Amino acid sequence: MIRIGFFGQAAEAQEWHQKLTPFLDDFEIVDLVSDAGRNCDVALVWAPPEGALAHLPNLKGIILQGQGVDHMMADASVPRDVPLVRLVDPDMSDALSHWAILNALDFWRDGASYRDQQASKTWASIPQRSHEEAIVGVLGVGAIGSVIARRFAALGFKTRGWALTQKTIENVDVFAGPDALADFAEGVNISVCVLPLTPETRGIMNADYFNRLAYGAFVINGGRGPQVNDDDLLAALDRGQIGGAALDVFAIEPLPAEHPYWAHPKVRVWPHVAAQTNPDSASKQVAAAIQAMTNGDEPANRVEWSRGY
Repeated sequence: MIRIGFFGQAAEAQEWHQKLTPFLDDFEIVDLVSDAGRNCDVALVWAPPEGALAHLPNLKGIILQGQGVDHMMADASVPRDVPLVRLVDPDMSDALSHWAILNALDFWRDGASYRDQQASKTWASIPQRSHEEAIVGVLGVGAIGSVIARRFAALGFKTRGWALTQKTIENVDVFAGPDALADFAEGVNISVCVLPLTPETRGIMNADYFNRLAYGAFVINGGRGPQVNDDDLLAALDRGQIGGAALDVFAIEPLPAEHPYWAHPKVRVWPHVAAQTNPDSASKQVAAAIQAMTNGDEPANRVEWSRGY
């Protein structure tokens, strides 16, 4: 029997058991931090307590219930000699692209201004901006970012992508490497970030980056909170260089009640919900990873510890 150590709510564990049953034979899901969990073959987790994955003698692999891996990288007790797999789920790519497009179009079509007008019972038109005037820049054009970039391009926006290594995406101008970041940012009207958190991407959106964007640009962050220098973003918002921001991720989560983002009129705070794990669409991929790990085979979407994703 395959024993899966799960960290989360009991109802979530039951749902995963139901969704995995069509794909796996003879398995059980147990609480990772229980006595039974210490003898698990595979761990299915998101953010387990520090040290929870250490000293598990039968552990053959770890599967994350999402794409982000920075919390695993920060825990030195996580064993580096077993496969760590991140979830690459098309449903998550769809959800995050919908969230990015929702916020981008609401900004570009002056949704906030019209909501203010409704509150004051003001009937007045705002000159409509053409999408052909806008440049959308997507930081991170991997599994999720490439979907986002292609969809913005399909909507008729001039679309750029930035990645550490060169990629080819139809109808998207891709800039590669740290030396190309400044050229990528120049004149961008809507900046979307879905980068993984690595030493190279920490603080990548800072004063210099914001100053290179078009005046009044909109910033969308669905990557990781530490990729934004909060003080620099707030200063850029206050002086008008940045016209607004939609933020789903933060350096500290939940976002502290005293944080200025909560009350800032140009900031939309989302509670890390842009793309939530869906067991319905992810179960087949999770089952395949479990089978590969327990059979000693190489699982798909394995994280490379050396590069951080």
